[in-house]
Amino acid sequence: MLLGAVAVVLALVMFSRGSGSTVCPAIGYAYVGDVELVFPQDPVSVAACFGEGCTAAAVTRSPDGKWLVPQSQPYLVPPVSVTSVYVEAADSSGARIASALPIVTEPTGEYPYGRECGGPVRFKPVQVPFG
Repeated sequence: MLLGAVAVVLALVMFSRGSGSTVCPAIGYAYVGDVELVFPQDPVSVAACFGEGCTAAAVTRSPDGKWLVPQSQPYLVPPVSVTSVYVEAADSSGARIASALPIVTEPTGEYPYGRECGGPVRFKPVQVPFG
């Protein structure tokens, strides 16, 4: 009888603790939204593209005043993994930039399978320095 009670207690302890590891589904999250460019002062011209050796295309300011680069043609020509954005811009004082800038991701705060499995991401705005 005592042996049976010990077996039940051990079984309860083992099943209540779980295996100690989490199994996450094999899902990769790709962000396909726009990349926002943020400037220290208003630019007079902006062009951008994704991918090494790409040809920058003119970017227009959105109705809400943001400089958004969509992940579509002519800015993106597949196959490209979007990890940086090439920006050519100038401001009214004549300051210019022509440089590839890194794109940093951040979690959206959604974790469909638990925090330990990660979740969708979005791009942080890219700060574009004039110099």
